[in-house]
Amino acid sequence: MFVPFATQKAVVQSVAASTPLDAFFVAAIPRGGAAVAAATFDMGLAKTRLEGLAYGTVTALVTSAALNLYKIVDGDNKKIMANDKFNNILKITFGILCASAVALGIYTTTIFTIIGIYSKTALGMGHTENFIRFYDSCEKFRQYGFRSFVASLASFSISWVCALLLTYENDTRWWIALPAVLMFVLGFLHYKELFALASTFIYSSASNL
Repeated sequence: MFVPFATQKAVVQSVAASTPLDAFFVAAIPRGGAAVAAATFDMGLAKTRLEGLAYGTVTALVTSAALNLYKIVDGDNKKIMANDKFNNILKITFGILCASAVALGIYTTTIFTIIGIYSKTALGMGHTENFIRFYDSCEKFRQYGFRSFVASLASFSISWVCALLLTYENDTRWWIALPAVLMFVLGFLHYKELFALASTFIYSSASNL
């Protein structure tokens, strides 16, 4: 729908009088008024939001750690006998968790890297309107990427506990693994609380990650 220039100018003036100039884009702009959104676009804030897509960097480190952990544990546990049922189940669980951490990490890193590359390309070319449309359209992929990020961290944390149990023998391994288990549980509770706070104070009034 075409929006006359006089109408666009009036909207921009009214928004500027009541809204801080660092707004990412104006939610009150009528459909078809993308030019008006571009008029209130703030490049600094857009870059800040793109910097918030740092999940891929963290997940890449977790993926690398999971691969190294698997190599170390797999090499040190050739001694596990076929009749050692518990250790074999533990080793299978460890392998599945490591594989999950790596697969989820690759997905997360790829998703956020692609979004970041295309977003920066649009900004570098001066296509602010297209950047807004692209970034908003990627909302579901950012959600999938974040969930994959959390799942990758959880898989790696549990695989670390399994690695400790596989590395040591007898009852000693349970005492060695205990701190890791306690920190995992405590961390899970804290992460859950942080997610709830973010949902309440940040994302409750916004539709984007």
